[in-house]
Amino acid sequence: MALYHSDGALDLIAGAVLLNLGLDLLNESPTTSLFTWIPVLLYSSIKNRFTLPRLNYDALKADEKIVRSWTAQTAVGLAITLLVLGTVIVGDPLNIKTMINLPFQGNIMSLAFALLGGLAALLAAWLIPIKRFYLYAGIIFFSGITSYFFLPISIPVFISAAVMVVIGFKLTMKFNTQYPDPDKPDKPIDVKEKKKK
Repeated sequence: MALYHSDGALDLIAGAVLLNLGLDLLNESPTTSLFTWIPVLLYSSIKNRFTLPRLNYDALKADEKIVRSWTAQTAVGLAITLLVLGTVIVGDPLNIKTMINLPFQGNIMSLAFALLGGLAALLAAWLIPIKRFYLYAGIIFFSGITSYFFLPISIPVFISAAVMVVIGFKLTMKFNTQYPDPDKPDKPIDVKEKKKK
């Protein structure tokens, strides 16, 4: 399963989701916007159009049914994480801001992001397993705790999103080099030479 997630798609999608969530927080939206959910909806399509043509099921040591379940489980995990983060941090239906009083002055939503987001990344690192998600968990937790004292809630969300997108982009480029698209020719076709023939 590690090979299946070595393409960086999960990192890019999770980063895009957090980026949109950060924009929702920055704009003080009452709920998460539709744009926040779009990357989750694109996950399956990215896997089917980018990853699977480059890998065969033998390399993944799985059949089509298992690979589809990996995609579905990951998409559901992303959706649940977004639902929880969006509900607790953006919507705050439990009114956590007034319910919890801590001895130090700060934004309780930053702590909620640190705990919930960090826990989601830890679960992904452990269940999938993807070691780089331990790094994401650390960044989410540390930036969320720091933000409690000094920064608005959107900053740790943007920091976490930026790290995920950068790492995801690097992984995608590496994956594209290691596993080229079998439908594309190795060398570009020279149009002039083709016309001469």
